[in-house]
Amino acid sequence: MMLKTPLIAVFWFFALGLPAAILAIAGAAYIDLHLTQIFAYLASLELATTVGRIGWAAEASQRLPELAGMVIGMVVICTIYLFVRKPAEMEYSSAD
Repeated sequence: MMLKTPLIAVFWFFALGLPAAILAIAGAAYIDLHLTQIFAYLASLELATTVGRIGWAAEASQRLPELAGMVIGMVVICTIYLFVRKPAEMEYSSAD
């Protein structure tokens, strides 16, 4: 009985580990052989999915002021909330 438990553990270790290891090695080999084709596809996809075919970097740089405005607005709202929350908590707690 003592020998059966380690054998089952070793069996399941190899049954689960070997397919994952083989898949990882095959994936690494595929990426190594086809890396230039993958990058060429990603570059064509970038141009095909943006307005005016300008690319994601140019599109993101055009949207950066909007993003900065949203982030600054959220910081202002959260700051106001932090300063207003304290007096409101004190006011409600003193009413009890």
